[in-house]
Parts: sequence; structure tokens; C-alpha cells
Amino acid sequence: SWNSAKFKVMNGNKQTGLTHLHVYNFVIYRMERGTVACILITACRSLRKIYSNSPHAFSVNFNHKSIKMEAHIQALRINRNPLNLVLGTKRKLGLRIGYMEAALKGFYLNSIETGVHPQKLTRLLSEEFHCVDTESTNGLLQFLTNEGDRVPYQIMLPYLLSSDNINEFETIIHKRFFGVERFIQQGKNLYKFVKYTEERRDPIIWINDLEKGIIGWDMGLLVSLARASQTCGHISKEQAWKYIEQAAQLCSLDLHTAEEIDKSFLLGKAMKSGKIEDWDRLLSCYSLLGKHRR
Repeated sequence: SWNSAKFKVMNGNKQTGLTHLHVYNFVIYRMERGTVACILITACRSLRKIYSNSPHAFSVNFNHKSIKMEAHIQALRINRNPLNLVLGTKRKLGLRIGYMEAALKGFYLNSIETGVHPQKLTRLLSEEFHCVDTESTNGLLQFLTNEGDRVPYQIMLPYLLSSDNINEFETIIHKRFFGVERFIQQGKNLYKFVKYTEERRDPIIWINDLEKGIIGWDMGLLVSLARASQTCGHISKEQAWKYIEQAAQLCSLDLHTAEEIDKSFLLGKAMKSGKIEDWDRLLSCYSLLGKHRR
């Protein structure tokens, strides 16, 4: 069913730092899964107005400082858990969705156990995500399952693809979303990150990658948080597996290869920072996981 309404700016989600976007003249519709699937904004320009004849998402003119990669590469450890039991296909796929976040956090890749001390995980969950008990943990995991960063990403995507340069993009989103500063900053981070990857050409972010969205990011974070939370006793192991299997099911609707999953994670994670050193660390992790995409 269709509903037109006006909304006020609301506070962001405390646990994730995400802003629930409510700006004027939105048209909202709901899909079968009962979550907000898309928000249409009037006068959106065509997604392919500029790029319909180009296989790449963007042309590049982006200056940046030279960054030493060695420190970022050395900071990443791809752990393999020798005690991992034989898992079913759905659980293996669920864990695979979390490889990027697991590698960034130093978790084992291929088991529900993280290989990280529970005290360290408790601090991580509490300080970064405000997960301190079963209620707060389930609240965050449900939020990632139902919404996460996917809704704001879909709002900014048309402007990302149809802007000629960062100044035009910034002007548009400032005009459309005045007062929603977190959203504006995430949009700028995403735009600059895509330009940065295009300059590097490793990996190449195609228009198709952008259109597939960032469910790989939301579900990758969900998997890692579920694993950490069961280690700390906030949820049971069976509850954790349920979240992991659900992540696999949701990702399979839009993402069909390991490369698509990892690129989707890249885009979502990159929205959180505008620092080149953070992007380099993220891209180093992506490169290190290359052998797991074969």
C-alpha cells in the first residue's frame, strides 16, 4: 500500500550511530518482508543519465596524499580456526558473508568461535555498539536485519550516480537533506571512496555493484556481532546461528558471488569514514581475501 506523508528529522539509532532519515515529501512503500524497501524522492535524475554508455561508474580526477600501505597490510590477520567443525551449506555461507568484518576485527573466518578473548569482545560490543545485555544486543541485530544502512544508501544512490562531480553532489544533498548532517557526511564519504577506488582501479566499482546496494555490509556486521555476542553470553549459540543463517538468506536475494558480497561490504563500510587511511586498510583486507573469492 502507498502512503504519502511529511516527516520530521528524528534522532539516530544509539547503537549504530545511524540516522533514521525523515525529510519532506517522501513516498514510502513496503514489501513482503514488512520493511521499508525504498523511498522515492521527487525530481530524481536518471541513474544512467551520464553513465549509460560507460562500463565504469565514474571518471576520475581525485587528488590524495601518498599513503604507506605496509602498516595496514601488516595489521590484518586472516585467522583459520583448526577446531572448526563441519558445517552445513547455509552456515558456511553465513560465515562467508562476515569474512570482511571478521578479518578487520581479527576473528577466525570459518567458525562461530572468534578466537578473541571474551573480555576484549565485551569491550568491543559495549564501547562501539552499546550492546551490554540480551535486550540491547537483540535490538541491534534486529535493526541490522530489518533496516541497517540500506535505506539511507538507497536514498543517496540516485544523486551519487547522476552528479558530475563532488561539488554538484554535495550541493544537491545539502539542498535535499538540510539538517541531516550525518546522512550528508556519509554521502560525501561514499562519493569520494568510489572516486578513490576508480583511481586505483583495484577493485573497480561498477554501476551494477552500486545498484546491488550494501546489504553485504549490514549482514557482514550482523554476522560478526552475532558471533561476538554469543561468546560474551548475550545470546545463545543457537540464536547466533539463527542470525547468521538469516543473513545468508537475505544476502542471497541480491548477491550471488563472494566478490559481490565483499564489494557490497566495502561500499557500506566506506560510508562510515572519510579518511584515506581507513579506506586503504579496508581495501587491503579486500585484497587479502582475494583467494577466498576463487
